[in-house]
Amino acid sequence: MTRNIPIRYLNEDSAFDSEVLHLNPMSERANKLDGYADHIDDCYTIILVTKGYGSADIDFHTVPMSEGQLGIIAPGQIHSNIRIKECELWMLRLSPEMIEDDYRYLLDEYSMTESPVVLTEDTTVILCEALEFLSKLFASMNDRQSMKSVLFNMLNVVLGIITPKIVNGRTRSRRRSTELTVKFKRMLPQFVRHQKRPSFYANELCISEVYLNEVVKKSTGMTPSEWINIAILLDAKRMLRLTALTVKEIAHELGFEDHAYFSRLFKKNTSMTPLEFRNAILE
Repeated sequence: MTRNIPIRYLNEDSAFDSEVLHLNPMSERANKLDGYADHIDDCYTIILVTKGYGSADIDFHTVPMSEGQLGIIAPGQIHSNIRIKECELWMLRLSPEMIEDDYRYLLDEYSMTESPVVLTEDTTVILCEALEFLSKLFASMNDRQSMKSVLFNMLNVVLGIITPKIVNGRTRSRRRSTELTVKFKRMLPQFVRHQKRPSFYANELCISEVYLNEVVKKSTGMTPSEWINIAILLDAKRMLRLTALTVKEIAHELGFEDHAYFSRLFKKNTSMTPLEFRNAILE
């Protein structure tokens, strides 16, 4: 991850790899958000302003948000000072594991434009109703594992409402660095099990490895190698969650000849062994 920048982990606030919050100027969480120094999250944050106006500092730019607008912060983006003392909003935070790949790519792409998505009044109402239902679903969840698939599906229903608006609401032409970064990240699920060197992706994109490193770092705050590790770990977490494969078998599926090395890599990046992670999500 980005060096010298603190990382905030979603599991510090939620046991469900996601959380939904309805915030107003009097909310305790709103005051905390306004005081955060530069940091990065390991999750996506989607902010829907329903009344008033606010702003956030994202990748060293102040991004304004007002009523009917949607802001997106992706994992790895440096951000601080989410100023919401003059507005009401819904905030949805969710782990990459909980997002279908097509939706995740669109969130990644738009998060790099520094521009909020403008929603119609009808879409805002529908989205607020979906988020309110999602909030009630969270409040009723007492069996973490059995409700996981329900939560996953509902989260992706919400994203299904949001992502067409991202595509239709795009107002800026994409910079070449953004274009290349999006293409690189879209290649990872297809190739990462067998291609773990940045040079492979640079060759596929017909650019030098040095240039790939430069544009990805500039766009996301992380290097291609760090994104490759994230993709590997995301794949590993999904298999640990959804299959009965052993750690050795998962390591083999991910292209690691040495399963002990895979386990060390997993623990270094998650602070848990693969088995500890599996046991935690099955509790």
